[in-house]
Amino acid sequence: MINEIEILRALEPKRVLNLKEVYETEDSIYLVTDIVHSLTLKKMLKAASSPFSTIKTKDYMHQLLKVLAELASKKIVHRNLKPSSILMEEKHNLRIINFGLATYVDAPKANIGLCGTPGYIAPETFNCHNENRIYDDKVDVFSAGCIFFEMLFGYPLFKGSKSSEISSLNKNFKYSDLIKLVIKQKSNPQPNSTKLGTGLI
Repeated sequence: MINEIEILRALEPKRVLNLKEVYETEDSIYLVTDIVHSLTLKKMLKAASSPFSTIKTKDYMHQLLKVLAELASKKIVHRNLKPSSILMEEKHNLRIINFGLATYVDAPKANIGLCGTPGYIAPETFNCHNENRIYDDKVDVFSAGCIFFEMLFGYPLFKGSKSSEISSLNKNFKYSDLIKLVIKQKSNPQPNSTKLGTGLI
């Protein structure tokens, strides 16, 4: 909790959920934030009848990557980036929320171990605890790539009926698989998808 509070205070308020005050009682800690009247990206994707346009996707990804650049400049890794962690405001501005798993890259052993939501986790984090490997902010870039795919095609990169199935696909993902999937999608788009230009590969 203290880690989350410190990170929120270190970030630009317009890019994240602005932390205004913190109150502590004997058994609880209360975080007071701005009230943001907006939908999550997850709800927007679910309600959409077709994938986002390339123009809209480009705008959203540009904003998202700017936030990730700010996090990286402060040596912060979110570790749980997904559509439900992104708020979309009325003027199409986005904010990142859910910093409960965020940490500083150089925090002692804080970035060792599996962390995140199946379907958006960078593959290298699955075995990092057993192999004692430390990961960095690149795991957030992988999560952003999964979100990018979902906006363009209208369905998640890792599809499964069970969490265990999604985790397995996510864990064993290879970048060569993505190229094959995009080529297959271009030649045989799903009903709720759209054809893409060759420049997107």
